[in-house]
Amino acid sequence: MKTILIADDDAAIRRTLELHLGEEGFSVVTAANGRLAVEIAAESRIDLVLLDLRLGGVDGFEALRLMKERRAELPVVMVTAYDDMQTAIEAIRLGAIDHLGKPVDLDLLDKVIARIFQMSALSKSGVAFCDSPDPPFEPNIMVGRSLAMKEVYKVIGAVADSRATVLIQGESGTGKEMVARALHFNSSFRNRPFVAVACSSLAPTVLESELFGHEKGAFTGAYRTKPGKFELAQGGTLFLDEISEVSHEIQVKLLRFLQEREFERVGGVETIKADVRVVAATNKGLAGLVAAGEFRQDLYYRLNVVSLDLPPLRERKDDILLLVRFFLGKIRQETGKNVDVVPQETLGLILAHSWPGNVRELENALRRAVLLSRSNVLLPESLHLWGGREEGRLALVMKPLHVVEREHIENVLMYTNYEKKRAAEILGISRPTLDRRLKEYGLEEPAA
Repeated sequence: MKTILIADDDAAIRRTLELHLGEEGFSVVTAANGRLAVEIAAESRIDLVLLDLRLGGVDGFEALRLMKERRAELPVVMVTAYDDMQTAIEAIRLGAIDHLGKPVDLDLLDKVIARIFQMSALSKSGVAFCDSPDPPFEPNIMVGRSLAMKEVYKVIGAVADSRATVLIQGESGTGKEMVARALHFNSSFRNRPFVAVACSSLAPTVLESELFGHEKGAFTGAYRTKPGKFELAQGGTLFLDEISEVSHEIQVKLLRFLQEREFERVGGVETIKADVRVVAATNKGLAGLVAAGEFRQDLYYRLNVVSLDLPPLRERKDDILLLVRFFLGKIRQETGKNVDVVPQETLGLILAHSWPGNVRELENALRRAVLLSRSNVLLPESLHLWGGREEGRLALVMKPLHVVEREHIENVLMYTNYEKKRAAEILGISRPTLDRRLKEYGLEEPAA
């Protein structure tokens, strides 16, 4: 019988999980604080730990670090109400095998536990699930709590400290450079340079010089020796955006660098070595370009060591209101305009739009709307999502009215961070009416 340790300072949560896991056939041990959890986890009888982030004495991150120091192979799942990007990345980087939010979805928990024990059996309990690097410094923020984005955060946490080449694929506007920055600034070499190059914006000869540098006199106008981006990114990360657009000649030089970690400047003979992690991005399917003979197969394999697919915004609708809140705050800081009230009709337009330009389109639409707003209210006509009011009808939703109402109330609550007074104002109903709707639909504020 497998033994699971539940470490949580909330007695009700400990009891709920204990009863559920007992019914599933597991032996359960509980701990109400981090120090006790670390001591119990060191025992060989513990097969899995469900670890809360906020614990008395030793917090969850410190407890996780200590657990992995003593038993590197012990699988730990971080369970926390702080269900955001930084927590997910930090948990995975410190050695957690997964990261679940509160309130805990018991069906999802069962699937995670089953997968972990399957992995443990295959590895014969002898392989550490993740390394334990230093805590990250995070100057760049990605917003999203959808399952798709959580998987992105987990991949970032798993590979951030490696020098492995990463290929980010996704439609235009999905935030590929933000992922590259998250990889860099959550790594142990975060204090080294991050250098970005838009490959499609430069002619092939110019791009070659930009990437690899050139010697004085290498071509007309080369009045001095110039180091390239590979040299400037020494010890850090070089982000190659729109990698599918580079010429075959440059593809050859990139392939050599990825194989040998060395290159020559344009017009030079000296071989230069560079310790640089390459992150490439594309909005085109490179596999298809390889099949069509437009991209080198060997370079594709070198780039595709770790592949990360970014979902389009239409596939992560749960994140839209979080993004709206984030961008309105960002725009307020940049412009000084405080537009923080979003009427029901505006929310409807935002949620119904397909966002073909993805996150970038959403940010630009909000920026334009804020600049055009004359008050702190984001009016629907300022969005211009369909080019005019007659085209601005909401998409037909084939759902019962009570389902639509429940979803809309839940979305507004998320947008207001569960501030009921403000939510009632946006919905155009009284606070008592909102309370009745919440009780009727079983909507409760997430546990802190």
